[in-house]
Amino acid sequence: MKTQNSKLGTFLFLLPFLVGCATKTEPIFVTLKSPQIKISDEGFLKQGFNYKELTIYKAGSVPLKFLIKDDEICLNNKCINKYYFIKKYFNESNKNIFDIILDKKSFKNIKIIKTKDGFIQKSRFFYKVTKDSVLFKDKNLIIFIKYLKEKND
Repeated sequence: MKTQNSKLGTFLFLLPFLVGCATKTEPIFVTLKSPQIKISDEGFLKQGFNYKELTIYKAGSVPLKFLIKDDEICLNNKCINKYYFIKKYFNESNKNIFDIILDKKSFKNIKIIKTKDGFIQKSRFFYKVTKDSVLFKDKNLIIFIKYLKEKND
């Protein structure tokens, strides 16, 4: 019985450290261009358990901060339904478009063309993923993300 309590105590002690390590922050350069939003600058992409946070800076201030959750997206702390947000600001019907792009995943049911360091998909849009960048482009929307290297890399 003492061994079980000891293991449980160790697990509970380590749990905050394990959960804290699940967060990843990367410096990025991002361009978002849609009829509603136009911005191009550096920022950070923070990914944690069940959320993604995209912060874009302009002249040292924070003009745009996206918090992307399972069912909603918050823009500068104002949250709305994910489907409605994507439709309103980006004129897209796929509510998971940000998740797919930020995770560098492929769109389902669209042919994948393998490249040297990633893949391309073409449909009503052009989507290219490489080790260092992601480009999504259609007639109303451009999302470009360049993953910047840390200075000590």
